[in-house]
Amino acid sequence: MQLEYEKNANVKPLMRLLLGVLALLSGSSDRAFAWFESGHHLIALVAFDQLTVEEQQQLLEILAAHPRYREDFTPLAPIKNVDRWRIGTAAYWPDIARDQPNYNRPTWHYQLGATLTIGDPAQMQIPKAPGPLPSGVSLETQELYIAQAFELCRNVLQSNDATPGDKAIALCWLAHLAGDAHQPCHAGSLYAGGLFPEGDRGANLIPTLQRDNMHALWDSLLGAEYDEVEIANRLQTISDDPRYARFGQKCLEDSSAFHPLWWLSESRTLAKEFTYSHEVLGPLQAAMREQVRLPTLYLSQRYIDFAGKLANVRAIQAGYRLAEVWREGLRSP
Repeated sequence: MQLEYEKNANVKPLMRLLLGVLALLSGSSDRAFAWFESGHHLIALVAFDQLTVEEQQQLLEILAAHPRYREDFTPLAPIKNVDRWRIGTAAYWPDIARDQPNYNRPTWHYQLGATLTIGDPAQMQIPKAPGPLPSGVSLETQELYIAQAFELCRNVLQSNDATPGDKAIALCWLAHLAGDAHQPCHAGSLYAGGLFPEGDRGANLIPTLQRDNMHALWDSLLGAEYDEVEIANRLQTISDDPRYARFGQKCLEDSSAFHPLWWLSESRTLAKEFTYSHEVLGPLQAAMREQVRLPTLYLSQRYIDFAGKLANVRAIQAGYRLAEVWREGLRSP
């Protein structure tokens, strides 16, 4: 079912997304920064601000049942608005849980499959795209991927039988995975014969001078460590810009846009057009021809500026969509 969805997805909305992003990028020269801790906080707050005061309180009440609430949701430094910090931390919590064996779910953070292939696929080890959510899975299941894990957590949040603690965990993962699905490097890998026959691990194997690798560079575009003032300023900047707001509103118009596979399809399209630009593919193809290692890339300021604005677009879209998913969970009987 999932494979057919990916295969038959209507590409016209994806192309409209591309054209809209191009128009935004070419029409502005301001610098943008942008899915480390700061990015996940930002996306969660975009979503939180779309909810009513009553819905916000319901969300906070669900979060308060989190089994790690006292340890992970108590600020260690003075915070002006603790509720907003907790909502942002909820979206970041699955990364905090990487150090917690009972809660760490490494494969949930990415989607298997090829974003781009260069060379003969027969010489590459390209995994099959994950299928539908398997039966009998739970929040303890390890080997799930973004779309599957998102559907699981959506079901848990809406379930009458789920424990309050499980609902709180599901709330956190929904926020985190909505963000990850909108980050182009989380949607798949580049496969290149002789260079990356097993994939570039979502651009983790492409070294850059600006960051250790291209995946880390994209993760950093919405900021790095949590800073309450910086996040508030960034949120105000993109929320007050009508161009970004239009992206958020438009992404709610198509019912298919609430399926995580749709978000991943968008991310792959954007990765092909922007992430793996000629600045990346040129050196990569040269390394393939010469049968040498890929050199450390220096990506131009133009690339960084474009990537930053695209990150803002994806943050707005992720936030608006997450708000609807959260609201859907709150309305469940």
